[in-house]
Amino acid sequence: MDRLTSTAIVLIGHGSRRGTYNEDIEIMVNDISNYVGIPVFLSYNEFNSPNWRDLINELIEKGYSKFIIGLVFLGRGNHIYNDIMGEMIGRPVEIEKWINITLNGKEISFYFTETLARSPLVRTALLYRLLKPLNLFSTAEFVENPEEIEERSLSLINQYLMEEDNRKKRIIAKAIFASGNPEIAKAIYIHEKAIDSTIEALRTGVAILSDVNMVKAGLRWKTDCLINDPKIIEVAKKEGITRAEASIIYGLKEQRLVVIGNSPTSILGLIKAIKMGAEVPAVIATPPGFTNAIEAKNALISSGIPSIVIRGTLGGSGIAVAIANEIVKMAGEKA
Repeated sequence: MDRLTSTAIVLIGHGSRRGTYNEDIEIMVNDISNYVGIPVFLSYNEFNSPNWRDLINELIEKGYSKFIIGLVFLGRGNHIYNDIMGEMIGRPVEIEKWINITLNGKEISFYFTETLARSPLVRTALLYRLLKPLNLFSTAEFVENPEEIEERSLSLINQYLMEEDNRKKRIIAKAIFASGNPEIAKAIYIHEKAIDSTIEALRTGVAILSDVNMVKAGLRWKTDCLINDPKIIEVAKKEGITRAEASIIYGLKEQRLVVIGNSPTSILGLIKAIKMGAEVPAVIATPPGFTNAIEAKNALISSGIPSIVIRGTLGGSGIAVAIANEIVKMAGEKA
């Protein structure tokens, strides 16, 4: 056997005359067996078979020489130090360190895991079980219906809105809703033709090009994202630019609306593509950031391209998606 095939995991539980104990332990063993790539064996200290003493001897005879001993015990008591370590090694040994001994002329290594109570995950699991009967996680005061959540939220948001134009008001409300930040209303720039240009393009079936897949996943319209395209990755590496920038440049070889929610350099790609002759009906750009973000968004606004932009360092993919989906909704409404 090589090093890996000579290694076995041996779980040792206390053992019980009651069958339900064994059933619970066996479920855990099956989960571990499905996860690790080496053999997992279950054994007991007393009452049940196989007894760990017999199992270890049997496995050594089969050629195993490295044993990870999984201690299925809550605490570090006499069963571990006296029964298991005492009989297996001859003395109590340090937890979570390989111990090398000679048994019947063979070099054998043992590694003992920590007991279960030492694990934060086990302590957390116990905590949840203790809290369950106290009913501290009541959801009675929460609104769970998605339509009611949105309706209530937008009703609260309206108190922050000074905009009189209904369509702009809807877009600003969605941006606040998506960001949870009423102050973002002050940062929104909406070009006078942006909404109409976007709606017209949508009604004629123009697809959307997004900078990242997170944006694509949220949009309720046919959307392409090329950021993981092997050709784009190669081009970005060759030209020394980001994949997001390259994906916009090459994605605009055909007419598309553009929705940018994550990468400021995508705006640079957009501007380069337009200089090369790309036709873009409108742009939604809300990338956050401290490097390139402010400059890129200001350049987009100054370009005169019909756009909706979150100025400054604020932004995010969720905001871009919320704005775009609201305009998609407008496009489906009767004029």
